[in-house]
Amino acid sequence: MKITEGIYGYIWKGIFENNCNSFYFGEPFNILFDPGLKNYTDMLLKQMRDDGLDADKIAYVINTHSHPDHFEGTVNFTSKGIPAGMHKEEIIFLKQLGPLFFQMMGMQFPDLKFDIELEEGLWHIGEHSLEIYKTPGHSPASICIYWKEKKTLVCGDLVFNSSFGRVDFPGGNAKLLKESIDRISQLDIEYLLPGHMDIVAGKNNVIKNFEVIKQYLEFI
Repeated sequence: MKITEGIYGYIWKGIFENNCNSFYFGEPFNILFDPGLKNYTDMLLKQMRDDGLDADKIAYVINTHSHPDHFEGTVNFTSKGIPAGMHKEEIIFLKQLGPLFFQMMGMQFPDLKFDIELEEGLWHIGEHSLEIYKTPGHSPASICIYWKEKKTLVCGDLVFNSSFGRVDFPGGNAKLLKESIDRISQLDIEYLLPGHMDIVAGKNNVIKNFEVIKQYLEFI
């Protein structure tokens, strides 16, 4: 689904599809965010081709955090030589607790190497850049990715449409989640692209969405 020029979204619609939303930034970045579960990679690539995209142009796979429903499918891209990235502290967390977390989910821990260890700040790709924000709370070092020129934020499981990410998984922290949401809500966002549920489009709708979320946050 084309969201706006150069930005595409693949929204999780049901139990027989991928278990998270995936997003793609086209030129000049060619980045796939959160490819989801590995068994659904072929479906994701077909959806991209149906949108007229060339999957062979994917240059990077970036994961917002280390939960299996978001990053397990990354192995299908790294096996083809496509570099993958995540926040460097989230990579450490994954190495420490990832195998146990996958075991809890009844899943096999993937043989996966992250070539890109992201940190907060500008991530320069050629002559262009994206803004990386460390947003702990749902996990220890989740990230949001902001394309300033497009006023577009990929936010993983930090916030959703009228909701926010759970904090009862290992490494979750309600206080940090609130702080991360408050910080991110200050950005000029036209398109909010969450890891689950529908996207939020339109600046006023995004502002209202954060207002609703902050009201709910008072109860955790």
